[in-house]
Amino acid sequence: MAMIEQYKQLLKDFVAFQSVSTDTQFQPEIQKTVAWLQRVFEQNGFSVQIITGYDNPLVIASFVYDPALETVLIYGHYDVQPAKVDEGWTSDPFTLTEMNRRLVGRGAIDNKGQVLVHMVNVFEHIKSKTLGYNVKFMIEGNEETGSPLLEQFIASNSALLAADFVLISDGEISGGKPNIEVGFRGGLNSVLTVKTSTTDLHSGLYGHSVPNAIHELSKVCADLYDANNRIVVPGFYDDVDSVSDDVKKANQAIPFSLEEHKRISGAKILLTEPGIDFYTQVGLLPAIEVTTIVGGYMGQGFRNGIPATATAKINFRLVAHQNPTKIAKAFEKYVRSILPAYVDFTFEFKTPYNASKIDTKNKYVERAQKVLEVAYGSTPIYKYVGGGLPMVNSFEKALKIPSVLVPLANEDCAMHAANENFALTNVEQALRFSALFLGK
Repeated sequence: MAMIEQYKQLLKDFVAFQSVSTDTQFQPEIQKTVAWLQRVFEQNGFSVQIITGYDNPLVIASFVYDPALETVLIYGHYDVQPAKVDEGWTSDPFTLTEMNRRLVGRGAIDNKGQVLVHMVNVFEHIKSKTLGYNVKFMIEGNEETGSPLLEQFIASNSALLAADFVLISDGEISGGKPNIEVGFRGGLNSVLTVKTSTTDLHSGLYGHSVPNAIHELSKVCADLYDANNRIVVPGFYDDVDSVSDDVKKANQAIPFSLEEHKRISGAKILLTEPGIDFYTQVGLLPAIEVTTIVGGYMGQGFRNGIPATATAKINFRLVAHQNPTKIAKAFEKYVRSILPAYVDFTFEFKTPYNASKIDTKNKYVERAQKVLEVAYGSTPIYKYVGGGLPMVNSFEKALKIPSVLVPLANEDCAMHAANENFALTNVEQALRFSALFLGK
């Protein structure tokens, strides 16, 4: 069987598991996924340990090809975001479907499809006796919930995870060229709830005479940015690293099409700070995004009540050297300063993690660059990423080894959205890179 066909079959099996980590009702599917991974690794000669006690189980699979060789630790995650057909999918999200030369399904690129690229190549190298490294896989099940206990696990299991470097593929390429990721934003999630009275009130009897919780919360959410798209929270930028001219020039050199951005995002405009390019804005500058607002009656028909409470979920994306806890406290202080005295509020924040920057001056990154040039036929771009990978800091701190971060997914992969997909052209390029990089 050709490798691409083997890859498709395994990905079909992998995607079929509804391994959603954000909802406890999917725990049986989590367990089935772990069992499937264990079985696949063992069938290909790996020794496997299933580690429990750190939220969802971790799968640690090891294969020693030659004790004289170096060891690569390959990280991935098997958990996925929730998905339902009525959210805009053209097919069942947990049935891998090939459409228009794209493999469509939840997890197709985040992260089942990407870690599987390395799995099938390692399996093939084992069969052909051409493996260039001893290999360890660490595949976890809580990345989509922020991996809250992963740092603790890595620190407590440094001997089990011992390796010479880490290889991670968990992102998308930009500019139509291969990428090597060199930095990630940190962040935290938070919940802001405002209360304006002890109960919802009749909008006829009390309308325009009492405060409305949705109105008051909306004022906070609507005024987070000024006219120049800068965050207005006092002290927010105090610890932000300045972006050097060299980095700005490098980011500006990354091919960027506004029309392509509009096609992929569906947004009609690009909102960046004056004079800041897209890749600098999302990779090296912080953001605050309101991701959810809930308040009032949402059932059928109209209740016509003035809401007493309203809640917003707010996601912070931070850069080095911003401290997530310090930022959360500054935001809470800001909210207290602008809300009227008649509004009570609570502010909770969870899963804080720091930004990271990658040391690229090592032989593993140099090898990745050379292999990418061969596999893709073009020089790779070094890119700062707007998303977060908190485990990168954990690997560096606990294992003291470098990380090589090579995203494999197409830029229009619809990560976390309906019709998540892995374009077959990118699959073929990814398989070629992995085969060359992990081989002798």
